[in-house]
Amino acid sequence: MLRKTLLIIFPAIIIVSAISVLFYSFTLRNQNDKTKITNMTINKPIVKWQKTTITITEEKRKMAVDINAPKVITPGNYDLDSEINKVIRRRIESLKDDFISAVNTAAEDNGETNILNVDTEVLLITPRLISLAFTTTEHLAGINDNEPERTFIIFDLVKGELMVEGNEMFRDDIAWSRAVKMMKNYLLADYQGDPSCDLLFAPKHNGFNASCIGVDWSRGGKHLSIMGDISMSMIQEFLAPSVLSDIIQ
Repeated sequence: MLRKTLLIIFPAIIIVSAISVLFYSFTLRNQNDKTKITNMTINKPIVKWQKTTITITEEKRKMAVDINAPKVITPGNYDLDSEINKVIRRRIESLKDDFISAVNTAAEDNGETNILNVDTEVLLITPRLISLAFTTTEHLAGINDNEPERTFIIFDLVKGELMVEGNEMFRDDIAWSRAVKMMKNYLLADYQGDPSCDLLFAPKHNGFNASCIGVDWSRGGKHLSIMGDISMSMIQEFLAPSVLSDIIQ
């Protein structure tokens, strides 16, 4: 009886042990995949520019899209290249989709060509982060042109991921909140009206570049887009030391 019991128990122990080893190996591999970008020494990225012109014809609606966008190369780190350029492509596709939606819902069918221009600028590039500005200019058939809009991408090269809110660049959430309020008030200081807009920003050498996009209720909800530079002296006290050293180097 004891022999039969042992014959049953020993194989079970071996099987459980094998499963445990496989699970541990899989978990460790997963963790290594997630951290391999973080643990790698990052070389300063190289930027190459690509000019793309797209013509879209949908029945009576004609659209022309001109895009000037970067391709980022980090020497010796293909995975990081792929992540950065994927984020850039998504932003370009989002801007293009918004434009096509605006054409289909707001533009007149008068045979005029609707035009979108997307121009990209590298604001800051260091071994730690890269920040990009996307300036879009639209012309919709039969409609007065809106002011250009400027949006931003900030990519953390060390973590290998997009900074979604940008609060990672500040000492803490309180510092982030105070800096956002200060930048927004500065951009709107000379504006006459009743603006309601969202603040967007990204670091550049010795400061920040910012924009506020929304509407002006005093003008019946008319489109509003304001851009400007933020000096280092205005926000320096709020920034995390690592980001501060990148911006002023």
